[in-house]
Amino acid sequence: MPDFNASESSTPEFGTPFQGLIDHCEAHRLSYFSNREEKSIRLTLCRGHASYKCCFRISHDDQIFQVDMIYPVLVRDEKMRPAAFEFFTRANCDLILGGFQLDCRDGEVSYHVGHVIADGTLDDETISYIVSAALSTSDTYFPAFMRLLFAGETPEDAIFLAELDRHSEEVPDQPAAAPAATEGLPGAPRDNKAIKPAGKPRNRRAKQDKPANGNKRGKAGNAKAPDLSNDPEKKADSPDSDSTGTRAEDGNL
Repeated sequence: MPDFNASESSTPEFGTPFQGLIDHCEAHRLSYFSNREEKSIRLTLCRGHASYKCCFRISHDDQIFQVDMIYPVLVRDEKMRPAAFEFFTRANCDLILGGFQLDCRDGEVSYHVGHVIADGTLDDETISYIVSAALSTSDTYFPAFMRLLFAGETPEDAIFLAELDRHSEEVPDQPAAAPAATEGLPGAPRDNKAIKPAGKPRNRRAKQDKPANGNKRGKAGNAKAPDLSNDPEKKADSPDSDSTGTRAEDGNL
């Protein structure tokens, strides 16, 4: 006769969250290593940028489902730790689900996310959603993290490039028109149409000062001396007259 007690003891986790994890891996044909004492599953997922070591586990009396995506790189150089901490701090600011962690003991980097198990059941849809979100976030920031470590990018620039798609969504399709060049200047007209185009200034003064006979002197140089030939009084007073002859005649008198 079959030993029903042994059969029941051999499957004590039927219907538990950990059993749900095993069923999920079996349904998706994933190669994994399970630890029933720790209620954890370890496997490797190959992505376009890298291969992540993944750890799924059930903790806190079957109330928390935790996922860890471990990057295939270690930050062991102490000089790179500050930049790495700044990078992941900037990345965690905009994350809604989960966050990045940097282990100071060995430099291991991982993305961690936790999920509260309601009513003690963990269905396949919930597992797929949590794992997909963890994979997507890890793929988004991994290339930027490599640029930080090996290409000399600053944490700010690396995060900006990683979130470039998000920034592009915030840019309006039709940007506002640029303000006029004279807008805001004191004394500038409000209507741009009233502004006359700047042309070549006219040299009116030079035109007026130019004499008709082609002489380049000004008005003072062009003034003619009065004709004193027909006026004897003015001729005597003129500085051009013969003052010597006049004085000789006076002496003879």
